[in-house]
Amino acid sequence: MIRTRLIPFITILGLLGPLPATGDPLRHHADFDIQLAGLPFARASFSSLRDDNLYEIEVDFKSAGVGQVITDMTAELVSTGLIGKDGLQTQRYYLQYRKGSRHRRFEAEFRNGDVVATRIEPERDRSRQRNWVPVTPADLKSVTDPLAGLIQPAGSDPCKPLIPVYDGETRLDINLERRGEESFKTKGFEGKVVVCGMRYTPLAGYRKGSRETEFLRRLKQMEIWFAKSDRMHVYAPVYFSVPTRFGTLTMKATRFDG
Repeated sequence: MIRTRLIPFITILGLLGPLPATGDPLRHHADFDIQLAGLPFARASFSSLRDDNLYEIEVDFKSAGVGQVITDMTAELVSTGLIGKDGLQTQRYYLQYRKGSRHRRFEAEFRNGDVVATRIEPERDRSRQRNWVPVTPADLKSVTDPLAGLIQPAGSDPCKPLIPVYDGETRLDINLERRGEESFKTKGFEGKVVVCGMRYTPLAGYRKGSRETEFLRRLKQMEIWFAKSDRMHVYAPVYFSVPTRFGTLTMKATRFDG
């Protein structure tokens, strides 16, 4: 459940923090409420920093309400790197989470779009795991991390057809398709947002045929909504929904410093 359902969701959750684009060192903050079948499930906060052409994004996640009944969990995600004309270029990414007494950490180093080092603590021997698809060196070329992947320049189309992602263990593709526009209002933002359909395609670093992974792979109802921040000159997500076997999981910005 943790790696195949909740962790992919946290991975996607990491995509929801906008980044300042110009000027002196700037900080940005956004908050999200997460619900499962209409009930409180978790909270997430996002902080981003831009200093010249360098960026840092931090995400803190904590289960709440019914989420604490299902799994008392906390997670932290961090991405640092460079800001280029085509978007963010990752240099370092890590995810660590705790579920009860269990703790895992995934860390990856990037150079020019390629993964050059990966560390997982504690390490697991996947060689004997049935149907495990190993990550090859070719899988780690021309990829981004899940925090930097969906922050797009304001002049681009946020519904990118292909976003190649590596999250420290799993290599996956995120495929977006434009579905139109909606009105959206929250603290700090009111206006039109771009609606994208979303597909999740695992390629390596996962157990092929597992029920949860196959469920996510086959989903066609996932949606992600992007708001344009004129001050920041970027598109960033403000809403996300994914059906699950337990009801629809939604994430909505309660604060978005546009």
